[in-house]
Amino acid sequence: MSRFVSTLVAGALLAACQSTNHGPSTSAVQASAPAHAAQKNVGILIFDGLFITEYSAPFDTYKHVGKEVNVFTVAPKKGAIKTYEGVTLQPDYAFGQEPKIDVLVVPSGIHSIDSDLDDGAFIGWIQDKSRSAEYVTSHCWGAFSLAKAGLLDGRECTTFPSSIDDLQKKFPKIQARKDQRFVVAGKTITSNGGLAAYEAALFVVEKLFGKEKADSVATGLVFAPQNRTYAGNPRIL
Repeated sequence: MSRFVSTLVAGALLAACQSTNHGPSTSAVQASAPAHAAQKNVGILIFDGLFITEYSAPFDTYKHVGKEVNVFTVAPKKGAIKTYEGVTLQPDYAFGQEPKIDVLVVPSGIHSIDSDLDDGAFIGWIQDKSRSAEYVTSHCWGAFSLAKAGLLDGRECTTFPSSIDDLQKKFPKIQARKDQRFVVAGKTITSNGGLAAYEAALFVVEKLFGKEKADSVATGLVFAPQNRTYAGNPRIL
């Protein structure tokens, strides 16, 4: 893992969604890699006020997969965006210019629980891309965006630990859980954020490419493969 990304992750964990939840976590189901797995496009949504960990954790994880994955960022419009921490990022694509997205990643930012939810173009893009995506994932407050898009109705999900009650209250059709670091409900995966964003992304890697590849990625991230045998009851729905 590059020293630059390591520094970003370490710093952001102090400033943004650092989970204090130490309860049971989601159990990952071991998956066999497809015989001829095609390259997957992972599209990560970025926007002004982004919490950098919730972007950098999945970006780091999927880039470690190698040539089997094409990772890119998409922003609402052209031009640089500035994260909550003050880091400037240049998106690869603006809305409407991106390739087909197989894995949609919706991170969180300082406005994910307020003004972003009132942005029709922002929520509409998530709705549109989720229809054809194999997996739709959120980290930390990104679950609020998925809920606003109607993607969590009738589903179990989670978000940043201290915001779980707020998520349930704001979106009563969902089933918010407090006892899982990440929750898998069909093709929709939500996580507490922070370090749990790595765990959820590794789960997706295993589902797409098999346990051997996921263990290899975990090793590259200095995340011992045995630590991916999550404690607690499975929340694979």
